[in-house]
Amino acid sequence: MKLFIIGATGRTGEELVNQALEKQNEVVAYVRHPEKMVKHQGLTIITGELNDIEVMATSMKNCDAVLTALGNPISNINGKLFALAIPNIIEAMDKAKVKRLVSMSALGVGKTFDNTRYPYRLGAKGFLKGNFADHDAGERQLPNSDLNWTTVHPGPLFNGERTPHPLVRDAASNYKMSGVPRTYRSDVAQVMLKIINDPTTYGKQLIMSSKQDH
Repeated sequence: MKLFIIGATGRTGEELVNQALEKQNEVVAYVRHPEKMVKHQGLTIITGELNDIEVMATSMKNCDAVLTALGNPISNINGKLFALAIPNIIEAMDKAKVKRLVSMSALGVGKTFDNTRYPYRLGAKGFLKGNFADHDAGERQLPNSDLNWTTVHPGPLFNGERTPHPLVRDAASNYKMSGVPRTYRSDVAQVMLKIINDPTTYGKQLIMSSKQDH
């Protein structure tokens, strides 16, 4: 497959790029800072901004899917990253005639708050509130689009080795995650890549953690 990855220089984005290349996919990385990328066979690096819809659309033509691993620092509680970026990504995908979007979100965003427990939900309503509101503002645009979208909502992110079978559930199932469900960035990447061609995930919010799913 040919994958268009936004947020490729972030810690989860790096995992996405590396695992996608490991699986012999072609990767187009759309980044603000190309100097942060390590050149690799099968990797095309495009420099651009999230508000440059024409460059984005031209760059993602002939790609099979778009994957986003964007993130706002917790300190930037009033940032409007997703509220601005997701409508632009939708417009660029429409122009490029790419239908599949897999976007990293966070557990507790939007309706996935119902899938949380104490004490994590205190953070979701406290110091994470501004970031989560921005996530939700962007993601609310997706159901009205023509895209085959899925949002992936991991618990708190850490570095670690991939879990053979990380826990993944449809948020609509009302499954309750454990108190503070640690999630490895490597697992987020493997789940995002695994579901690209899975139509049963279209239009769904998936919650996940690195707990082994038996």
